[in-house]
Amino acid sequence: MTDEGRKTENEKRKTRSAAANVRRRLRRALRRFPFPVSRFPILVVLCCALSPAAAWAQEAVSPLPPPTTRGIYRSRWFEFLTAHIEDDERAAAAALSDLKRASQALGIHGLSDFSRTAVFEGRQAEAQGRFDRATRAYDAALELDDENCDAHFSRLNLLLRQGSYGNAAAAFPRAARSLVATRESRLAVLSALALWFSAGLTAATLGAILVLLIRHLRLSAHALDEMARRFLGKGAALPLALILLGLPLAFGLGPLWLLLYWGALVLCSSDRDERVVLAAALLVLGLLAPLLAAISHENILERSPLFVAAADLEERREDAAAEDGLRQAAAVFGDDPDVWFLLGIYAERSSDRDRALDAYDRAVRADPGGYEALLNRGNIQFLEGNFALAVRDYETAAEKAPRSAEVFYNLALARAETYDFVGQEDALRRARSISGRDVAFWSGHPTLARVVSASYSISRARKRIETWNRDPRGGRLPGHAPPHQVVQAVTSPFALGPWVALALGLLAFMVRSRRGLPSECGECGAPHCLYCRRYGDPMGYCSRCAPSRKESKGIDLQLERAEKLRRLTRSKDRACRLLSVLFPGTHRVFSQRPVSGFLVLSLFFFLLAAAGISGRVFGPRQLAPDAWMGLTVVTLAAAAAIWAASLWSAWRHSHGS
Repeated sequence: MTDEGRKTENEKRKTRSAAANVRRRLRRALRRFPFPVSRFPILVVLCCALSPAAAWAQEAVSPLPPPTTRGIYRSRWFEFLTAHIEDDERAAAAALSDLKRASQALGIHGLSDFSRTAVFEGRQAEAQGRFDRATRAYDAALELDDENCDAHFSRLNLLLRQGSYGNAAAAFPRAARSLVATRESRLAVLSALALWFSAGLTAATLGAILVLLIRHLRLSAHALDEMARRFLGKGAALPLALILLGLPLAFGLGPLWLLLYWGALVLCSSDRDERVVLAAALLVLGLLAPLLAAISHENILERSPLFVAAADLEERREDAAAEDGLRQAAAVFGDDPDVWFLLGIYAERSSDRDRALDAYDRAVRADPGGYEALLNRGNIQFLEGNFALAVRDYETAAEKAPRSAEVFYNLALARAETYDFVGQEDALRRARSISGRDVAFWSGHPTLARVVSASYSISRARKRIETWNRDPRGGRLPGHAPPHQVVQAVTSPFALGPWVALALGLLAFMVRSRRGLPSECGECGAPHCLYCRRYGDPMGYCSRCAPSRKESKGIDLQLERAEKLRRLTRSKDRACRLLSVLFPGTHRVFSQRPVSGFLVLSLFFFLLAAAGISGRVFGPRQLAPDAWMGLTVVTLAAAAAIWAASLWSAWRHSHGS
């Protein structure tokens, strides 16, 4: 028992003895009255008078002492704040060092809640113009939790404001690493990147469809004209083209599905490299919906109190918000053993062993077949010196988990304390037979408590969260997500639409390739196909240029062909330059470099998505919204550079045949 607990118990004994003395004096006084009836009203009056005093005496005694560890944290933190406000750097550093040592004694690597408070103090000092105080607060936040990305970027912003660009450049790598230091921040960063990639790829694919449609508009028009002439007559080309191009609108589909339909039509007229790029883009575009659904599902799960607590325990972080979430979960799932097991772990970390024992007891009652709560409860009894109770808990846990090495290892330690050396040897032998490597590690690297505690893995938290999501009560807690969200996304129109367009385009290409695809004439650039060429004409030339190539090569004919090529070149240049204003990379597509053109287009829209979406949807919770301003400026500048370079290339080069 701690010193504060002994003081509290002594105060309670004094209170009870004082109440007993009052009752004895009251009885003696009542015996002096001559008539028994007169004792009743006096007794009532005295009871009414003494009841507030008794209640006051009970309230004056603290029901439970505050947790020792949290008491140390708070006292050292208030010492730091006092010294920090008084600008006493030496006292602030001493209090911060004591606070850090108290956490390291329990194996805690980061005090997240105190670190966030230090960042808040730094921002207040920075707003007041006290940059020295702000620097000290940010340094304290990083010392308490080096993985706090908000503290890193706040300190980086302060260095930039002060003009210390060299120190800012030196601090940037650590700030960048902090973005992926914790499990939550890693998921947030990867989710944001996936969202930006999805938005950029979608915009690039739709833009590439428009670019290819305009680039091969003459070939598509020629194919439609030949089809109309053969089946509907000479004047049916334009109505047929309008019907085919706007067919999705007749079924009530929107612009997105219209563009995907145009992508299926463009596959027939595109070159081989263009066809490969567009097919790959449509294939990946259909995978984006399941990808985003899986990412959203994972982000929702990580907001669950069980997941937050398991991640903090795995990363050895101290965050009061995790324990608050567990209390909220206990109010909803009061019969869940995992909640009480985690609450017991957090209470044990706070050195509140009475509360930990109560939580472990409730976990044992909720799950009689589990052994983890029994193991940790036995550890508390071991630390309290109740070795007989510890042996009892370990033996019960061994019956429930006969293949658990840590149970028999702890049982060997407890039996040694009770001088049962034969039982100690037997338990240690069984532990080594289960996992000799773990026993060797525990023996070579003993903790302060010597015994090994049961942990709570993230995989176990994930399974329990899935169980909660199938329970209607789970909707009252964070982390509730439909269990079949990813499966539904695979069969959604957003996934099937690009794949259906790809299948239709490939099917149309195979049908058209048997009859011959249209191409441009090598002399005048006019579109032609097998149906408009005569028998015996050379390959690669239209019906007008083929006879002249065989018969005559006069100067007039050469001038006419050159003029046609110049008009065609000017038309392509105008189309390329106009499209480059909206779709950077068009110049490369018109120059028969579709792979690099699509990559430039994708990078441009990825940067725009990063600037526009930023961290509004997915982003580390501990990162302030102002921290994304720098990313917005950088990505917009990079996108502007790509746009300017693409537009300059489109105006500088020609795109003739």
